[in-house]
Amino acid sequence: MITIFKFVLAHGYSILFVALFARQIGLPVPGLPLLLAAGALAAAGRLDVIPTVVVAITACVLADWVWYQAGRSRGDKVLHFLHRFTRDPDFHDRRAKRIFARYGLPVLLVAKFIPGLDAVSPPLAGVSRTSLPRFLAFDAAGAALYVCVYGGFGYFFREDLDRAAVYAVHAGTILLAVVISGIGIFIAYTLIQRIRKLAVSQVARIAPAADCAEPVDMPYSMIGEPRDDK
Repeated sequence: MITIFKFVLAHGYSILFVALFARQIGLPVPGLPLLLAAGALAAAGRLDVIPTVVVAITACVLADWVWYQAGRSRGDKVLHFLHRFTRDPDFHDRRAKRIFARYGLPVLLVAKFIPGLDAVSPPLAGVSRTSLPRFLAFDAAGAALYVCVYGGFGYFFREDLDRAAVYAVHAGTILLAVVISGIGIFIAYTLIQRIRKLAVSQVARIAPAADCAEPVDMPYSMIGEPRDDK
């Protein structure tokens, strides 16, 4: 951790951008220690907070945009390429598609906290023909969350970055659970609202039909003759 700290200190914003871009492209670069170091340096006044956050988010989004474009132009071949070293690439392709189909673009908000899902989410957005503005909006929000959580731990625990790394790992897991629960609650709420609207619309269609029904004329013979009680 100290080595990474000194490395970021020596090269500043440029190494932060290059390293995070490389990580999002798929190279084995540790993103969490880099952000912890950047946060600690920002707290010490060696880096400015706003430029550090902007550089980190930009690096992540640019790399994800490359994968998004690859998925949009090459389709499932990109997913198969990402899973080529797994035991069953087709199974992993199908599982990734099911996850994305279930949660949609909001999965980009937490993808960077989940190894594996982080790599396939941008190309999946391209494969699903998601519009570029919507993809960039969700991806930038997810990148901002990722940068602020891990960079924030480095900022507030700059005196003990090793402990900050432990806290950051647990924080990522807790945040992931919270966000997924929130997405599930939102989906359930949306489904309930749609069911209610459907029920109301069905009642509204039935009511006019009942009001417009013509009264049934009873034959005179069924009414009967007037009774004479005298």
